[in-house]
Amino acid sequence: MNKIIILFILFSTTVSYSQLFEGQKFCEESKNESYFPLLIGKKKIFWKKGFYFETKGETKIINGKTYTEFKQVWNNSDLDSDLLYFREENGVVYQYEKCCQMETIRFDPKFKNGHSWKDAKKDAAYTIITYDGKLKTPYCEYQNLLVIEAKYTNVTFNFYYLRGHGYIGATQDNQLISCISPEW
Repeated sequence: MNKIIILFILFSTTVSYSQLFEGQKFCEESKNESYFPLLIGKKKIFWKKGFYFETKGETKIINGKTYTEFKQVWNNSDLDSDLLYFREENGVVYQYEKCCQMETIRFDPKFKNGHSWKDAKKDAAYTIITYDGKLKTPYCEYQNLLVIEAKYTNVTFNFYYLRGHGYIGATQDNQLISCISPEW
């Protein structure tokens, strides 16, 4: 009897976290949704040998504009955490960058393949590679992905985004180094 209860708890926990919104499947895109949805409450994201939880917080008004706060907590430690601020206006997603006290565009759906832009510090350059990318993770084989190349001073990543889910993974030198997890 105890085994049945434990199996039920494990099954219901996995199922409850394998979708982001009611009826949404973990590995499938939501065709009418954004590549950068700002409504997702919590994600577990593996990065190299560690992981972090990204949790949606409260809204905050900065320079007269309303941003949604996202807290990234590494390996469940509040000591290693980052705060990110995003807002969406007319489909364009902006990120407020505390370093420079200004916002930059994180994504504009009007960007075409090959479009490039820089962050506020001008130390990262982003380029739209494709809207038809593919990525295989331990959990899913994704298709129809937005792929953004991010060139920093010493490293280049490809970031992958799925409609309705947002960020789902990253590669470096064609090797998977990051992915979201349905397991908590």
